[in-house]
Amino acid sequence: MTPGPPPPWRRPVRIAVELALGFAALVALDWWLTGGTGFAAIQPSPYWLPVLVMALAYGTAPGVIAAAIASGLWLLHAHENGGERDYLDHLFHLSLPPLLWFVAAVAIGEVTILRTNRHARLERRDRVARRNLARMTEAFDALSRTNRRLQVQIATESATLGHVIDTATRLSSADPADRREAIVRLTALAARTEDFTCYRIAGDEARAWLRGAQAAVRRDVLPTALIERLLRRRGILHVARRSDRAALEGIGVAAVPLCDPATDDLVGCLILHALPFAALNASRVAELAEVGTWLTPLLADASRAAQRSPRPAGLVA
Repeated sequence: MTPGPPPPWRRPVRIAVELALGFAALVALDWWLTGGTGFAAIQPSPYWLPVLVMALAYGTAPGVIAAAIASGLWLLHAHENGGERDYLDHLFHLSLPPLLWFVAAVAIGEVTILRTNRHARLERRDRVARRNLARMTEAFDALSRTNRRLQVQIATESATLGHVIDTATRLSSADPADRREAIVRLTALAARTEDFTCYRIAGDEARAWLRGAQAAVRRDVLPTALIERLLRRRGILHVARRSDRAALEGIGVAAVPLCDPATDDLVGCLILHALPFAALNASRVAELAEVGTWLTPLLADASRAAQRSPRPAGLVA
């Protein structure tokens, strides 16, 4: 976790404490070495130290403050030796060190500000570059994982063109169980999921007709409210549409109506119980509608075959 920026009051407090400690140490040193003359006989004056340190470390404003404090201490003691010089020489002696301190504080402080701003700008660019590098690394890793997954999927994919053709030819098999298995397999290939149930409408209820390999425990009869919504909509219901979520709650993520092209009657419904939310885009919805167009004739043919063949009582096709 990246630490946040320091509070804004911390820098002024630190500068004030450093100024106070620095000048307090110089005053104590002055009293100890010179007896409190303000370092008048020492050249260069030690009062240069806080001025240079503040200007180099923090910029113009702290340097000017240090120069003002140093000038006050200097003027407080330097006038005591004024009788030894003429007026102009004494005035020059008093004003020269403060003038040099202020000039140095401004010049060095401005250079420090430029250096600090450039350093901050470089740090911002470094953070942006590191963030972009991390994002590119994550994207590259995601692409690598996707590439490996696709390679494995292609290498182990059983739904090759020959397999699809072989499954489709089984639709004309004389064995009803074989035809049923072929329809289930083709539906799973088209819907890209094994968790589906195809319901056939018989009378006032929609009863399960075909199940995918992962839909063994799904409900046998659809709620009437969902069938009525399919009759009104005559289009695909899916949870990506907010208005459809209540009707599909506890049932699945998409409901594909199966309508007889001759009479436009609703003869069945294909429920996809599990599907990634991101897969419900416009292209996927169009593919599901296409699945409904070729699944409906198979459902109608199976219904007619079931009506023609006698069935023992209690069995549901």
